[in-house]
Amino acid sequence: MFPKAGQTIPEIRLDGFEGEWGKYYLGDIFEQVSNYIEPSKENELWSLTVEKGLTPKTNRYKRDFLVKKNDKFKKVNVQEFVYNPMNLTLGALDLNDNEVTISVSGYYVVMKNRNMEKFDNDFLKILLKTTYAIYQYKQFATGTLIEKQRVQFPTFSEIPFYLPPIAEQQAIGTYFSNLDNLINSHQEKIFQLETLKKKLLQDMFI
Repeated sequence: MFPKAGQTIPEIRLDGFEGEWGKYYLGDIFEQVSNYIEPSKENELWSLTVEKGLTPKTNRYKRDFLVKKNDKFKKVNVQEFVYNPMNLTLGALDLNDNEVTISVSGYYVVMKNRNMEKFDNDFLKILLKTTYAIYQYKQFATGTLIEKQRVQFPTFSEIPFYLPPIAEQQAIGTYFSNLDNLINSHQEKIFQLETLKKKLLQDMFI
C-alpha cells in the first residue's frame, strides 16, 4: 500500500483513489520540539522500545530516576512523535496517541506535525515504521560503527518519502487503526481465556 523505491504509485490501493503520490522531505512534515520537564504524576515517565513503542516505566525505575538529579527529560504532548536516534534504524519510533502528556529521556527526539490538515498522524505512524522507512534510516544514519549509528533530527529531516493527498492518508490510517483494534480485541480475549483456564485448573486440583 506504499510505493516501492523509485515509484510514485503503490501496487495495492484502497478503492476510490488514483494519481501519483507527492514527494516530501521529513523536514517538510515535522519540526523538532524540546520542552524539558521534570517527570510527575501529570507527566509520567515513559520509555520507548522497538517492540512495544511508548510504554510506561516501572515503579522501580520511577524511584531510581528521582535520585538522578542531573538527568534531563522531555515533555511529549498528545499527538507528538518520539524516536530514539540510536535505535531508529530498528524502528524505535512512536506517536503519543494517549490522552495525556508524558515525559521521556532527554536523549530522545520529540517532534510534531507541521500541518495536520495536510499530513495525517495515523498514516505517518504507519509510514515511518514500514520496511522501506527502516531502509531509508539506514541509508542516512551517521557514524563509523554500525552499532553506534544515529539519525539526529537534521539528518532525519532530509529523508524523502512519497505521500498521497490527506483524504487517502486518512483512509489508510483508519484502515490500519481498525486492524490494530481488531488485533487488540482478540489479544484481550485470549488473555481472558488463559486466565479462565488457569483458574479452572487450580480449582480442579485443590
